[in-house]
Amino acid sequence: MTYHAPTMRRVCTGLLALAWGTAFVGGAEASEGGGGHYISGAFATPKAGIVPWDPGLYWSSAPLYYYASASRGLNLPVAGEIRAGLDVDFASLSYSAIWVPKLDMGNFTYAMGLTIPVQYMRARAYAGPIRDTDKDFNPGDIIITPAMLGYRSGTNFFQARLDIFAPTGLYDGSSLANVSMGYWTFTPTVAYTYLHPSSGLDLSFNLGLDINTRNAKTDYTSGAILHLDASASIDVAKGFGIGVAGSALKQITDDEGGLADRLGGFRGRVFSAGPMARYAFKLGETEINASLRWVTEFGAQNRPHGGGVFFSISGKF
Repeated sequence: MTYHAPTMRRVCTGLLALAWGTAFVGGAEASEGGGGHYISGAFATPKAGIVPWDPGLYWSSAPLYYYASASRGLNLPVAGEIRAGLDVDFASLSYSAIWVPKLDMGNFTYAMGLTIPVQYMRARAYAGPIRDTDKDFNPGDIIITPAMLGYRSGTNFFQARLDIFAPTGLYDGSSLANVSMGYWTFTPTVAYTYLHPSSGLDLSFNLGLDINTRNAKTDYTSGAILHLDASASIDVAKGFGIGVAGSALKQITDDEGGLADRLGGFRGRVFSAGPMARYAFKLGETEINASLRWVTEFGAQNRPHGGGVFFSISGKF
């Protein structure tokens, strides 16, 4: 099939919300417990590099479930103490809106967005011989994207953006479970997508760097985290594709604070991989895109590890 702009335009409508909305899931683990605003595999979405060039307002809804655990042999800085044997269950439902203004920028596109998550967490950990359990169900930290710049050249798509995680959720410095992280995170990101229209092949990559501010309630600063997410998928039926997704996370600077010093800077890492599926269909004149994937984590260091199930559905108003 020869590439034609109108065909590719229809393929890409709504996919900004699909790729962007699934990523913003909020704090996934207990406070400073080897976690942060990023969840392993959260950005491993199809069309991750695409910013659609049709002006308008896009929407996305993204439920997920994530679970993780660490053995009692791993000491973790949680709730202002050294804890061990951490277990976490985390569920999130986020709502995203992305606005593409009407601008004449040639092959470039500018957009901005906002995500509001509602989240639940249950965390269990030991402090000495005592095992505590805490729960939290509240709105999480909102995510503001003031600048998202896309560029397209044939079937190659590039994106650069800044995501800002604002500590708008409730935070209890003495609780094991907090859906808010209690600090700001600034995440400059670049992404790339290659599409092959005749086969439906999609290769997508997303590289981000989380830069965290100090948590004033615990006097703890989480180190900068570099994360790479990737997905590869291909059409197997009309509108339906299957593939694989994966990620690599590496902390590149030490944590700072009294507990971090006791733990030698507490740098973490983890990898993840798993299957994914995507489906595109129409409701009336509205193009709807859905994505589902499951990843399991491995190779963890100084982090709880487990897995997650991510779903998203998106379109254009």
